[in-house]
Amino acid sequence: MVSPKTLNSLNPGQSAFVSVLNENNFTCKLMNLGIMPKTKVTMVRKAPFGGAFYIKIDNIQMAMRESEASSIYIQDIA
Repeated sequence: MVSPKTLNSLNPGQSAFVSVLNENNFTCKLMNLGIMPKTKVTMVRKAPFGGAFYIKIDNIQMAMRESEASSIYIQDIA
């Protein structure tokens, strides 16, 4: 069985749809930012030496921590 992919597995320029948000301390924050199931998300860039990810949702760019990105499960765009 293939393990589910998370947002931090995307390379810059790649897009995917959010499939599931892992419930944790910042799930509500992510939902308030517009990150919900079936939302298209694009990885804009990754900060050098890890730490932050820069993503785009609905033409809005935002930064998030690696721990937040690893709690967002994605599915590839067919």
